[in-house]
Amino acid sequence: MNQFRQTTPVLNRVLTGILILLAATLQTTIIRGLEVFHVIPNLLFIIVICYGLLHDDYSSLVVGVSCGLILDLFGGRTLGLNTLLCAYAACLCLSISDKLFSHNALVSMVFVLVLTIPYEVLTYLFYFVIWGKGAGWYAILCKILPVTVYNSLFTLVMHPLVKFATYRE
Repeated sequence: MNQFRQTTPVLNRVLTGILILLAATLQTTIIRGLEVFHVIPNLLFIIVICYGLLHDDYSSLVVGVSCGLILDLFGGRTLGLNTLLCAYAACLCLSISDKLFSHNALVSMVFVLVLTIPYEVLTYLFYFVIWGKGAGWYAILCKILPVTVYNSLFTLVMHPLVKFATYRE
């Protein structure tokens, strides 16, 4: 990163909070204009994955729960589902982050690609199938796969931002 940038843990936490709030605001407003196949990228989930891979401490769980709670408050049908799924994703990234070189955007892209599928499938199951309103193939082909690809592509934009906001020496 930049050798001239000296940061403190407090500044890192403030920048992380600002990044989360900015991503939540963008996700609910401007990003809606970038719909492809009627899906938008889940910026907060991307932040959870990138942060979890970049940091091998339990602050990634706090970021996961915070982002999940914001997702629940801004658009979830049930309070807690996104919180639980984001916390599990952060926990998985936390357990893997020290075993591989995770400061690369392509590693984050692969993890977002792999973890978006169960996230979206579980969201679909809890929101639609449980109530008997579900068309499985339609959901997989027209919602889950496009949002998986879209999240992966947006990781290339979000990973440097998360790395900059949470950079530690």
